[in-house]
Amino acid sequence: MTISETSRRAVVVHRSDGGLTVSCNLLPVPPMEDAALRVRPEYVGICGSDLEQLSGGMDPGFEVRFPHVLGHEWSGVVVEAGPATSRFRPGDRVIGHGALGGNIWFGVSTDGAMADTFLVPEAMCFAVPPAVSSLRAALVEPLACCLQALRTAGGADAGHTVAVFGCGAIGLSMVGLARTLGARVVAVDRSPYRLDLAARLGADHRVEAAPGVDVAAAVLDVLGPRGADLVVEGSGAPAAQAAALDVTAQDARVLFMGLAHRRSEQVSLHQIQNRNLRLSSSTGAPPQIWEPTLRLLDRTGLDLSPMVSDVFAFEDCAAAVAAAGDAGGHAKVMLSPDGGGHR
Repeated sequence: MTISETSRRAVVVHRSDGGLTVSCNLLPVPPMEDAALRVRPEYVGICGSDLEQLSGGMDPGFEVRFPHVLGHEWSGVVVEAGPATSRFRPGDRVIGHGALGGNIWFGVSTDGAMADTFLVPEAMCFAVPPAVSSLRAALVEPLACCLQALRTAGGADAGHTVAVFGCGAIGLSMVGLARTLGARVVAVDRSPYRLDLAARLGADHRVEAAPGVDVAAAVLDVLGPRGADLVVEGSGAPAAQAAALDVTAQDARVLFMGLAHRRSEQVSLHQIQNRNLRLSSSTGAPPQIWEPTLRLLDRTGLDLSPMVSDVFAFEDCAAAVAAAGDAGGHAKVMLSPDGGGHR
């Protein structure tokens, strides 16, 4: 694939009668815009929402323009700054939120970061602190979702016990965040591989949700009959959503973060009332939470990079998508222009 000053490689989502496909194509280099930065990506993550889009499962409320370049979780280096920009210059490392207004999102609805270079509005970008690696910075989006959710739910500290159901990117980020804040953490997942990653990120206990296992009972065996002060449901699976209520302490909080597409199993309103539970939900990371998340990374040294199982080249995007959908042997999958291999 020949690259020139006027062409770039890009990972493109196409829509046809056969559905959605992803491939690496040569596209024109877009002309510079006054208030934009031209960025060379270092790492671009595959998000669960990307997999939902490719499988046709995305919420129809999203305004998606096909074909489009994938990638909304990224870190990169500025290579050119538009004449109306003021905060960044070539060589600066940056990340960016994706909110373009309404229900239009950078890299989800429109062209994103999986290209040799891409344009992004300067107003969406944040400087990466010198002590934060580009790989750690590329994981800010799921961590920002968790920091936002945790603040919404009332926070966590060393006096709390936290149970996290689901060890995808959100669940693993929450494990790392809660442990960094001092909480005792138990992680629950079907995948032994992902549970091992949870342990690397600080989980004190692991519970495998294997077939036939009473997950709630197994969690309480670990925590004791009092249960968890905060339960984070990060999978969106109906069985996990129901079990999340069964491991709560009196006056506990239950935070639903996993995207649910089916109605949960029936739960007891009496149980919610009897234990005086506080239920809340949180999805996404609003722009105002990104700088606090970067400060948290900088000040605490929290390193979520163990969750990155693979770094694929753009040309290997189909294999990257397949790996991202395989919870048994992969976790967070990244792409980089020329790859980096299995970690």
